[in-house]
Amino acid sequence: MIKLLAVSVCCILFSLSASAQSYVSLSTGISKDVSNNAVPYYAIPVMVQWKPFRKHWDVLFFETDYNIPIAGYNTGTAYTLNPSLPASVTVKEKIRPSVFTQFMGATFSWDVDTTKRNSFFINPLVGICNQSFSVKYENYDNKNYEVLNPDVDLERASLVCAIEIGYKFHNDFIVMLHAQSGMLSDKGSYPLSYEFIAPLQLNLGYTFCYIKQTKRRRRYGRY
Repeated sequence: MIKLLAVSVCCILFSLSASAQSYVSLSTGISKDVSNNAVPYYAIPVMVQWKPFRKHWDVLFFETDYNIPIAGYNTGTAYTLNPSLPASVTVKEKIRPSVFTQFMGATFSWDVDTTKRNSFFINPLVGICNQSFSVKYENYDNKNYEVLNPDVDLERASLVCAIEIGYKFHNDFIVMLHAQSGMLSDKGSYPLSYEFIAPLQLNLGYTFCYIKQTKRRRRYGRY
């Protein structure tokens, strides 16, 4: 639901934007979670930044992040009461965390080389993050064995903040480090072995310039 709402808001803002020129940045790279020490979670981030305003509001932008999950693996123990089988076996736990975030931020840049149009920038951001965890236990006989207090699927949404530090080459190519805070949401009373994701991303990207075409009507020799 939050993903659909975020996309809808972006589409509305894009259609209502009166700016004749906007900037869209696309980037991807590698993301590593820094909140779960026992199991490292990696992902492939896909980031879209849209800067619709000019003049007084040109520092503001909108950003949509989605981390394509790479499953992390942990181990657990399953037990049985069947006397003819070993009392316990080791099982493999597969966890796939999915992270989707809609940000609003501001960019502050400093020219490094005006001839080559290279610049250094810092972006503080605030947004809403949706995280979902899919859990599956594998490599054991689930008819005769049972995992006690197993991890379960979970989905939560929360306010988050982030900071981006990057370098822009020729005003087009981007190298950026993106660090996002953890979630403020509560996981509930049921004990889980995993924590909410706090992604640290290294992205490479490119900036496109979008120019809105305006129609000019000719009336009695006047434009």
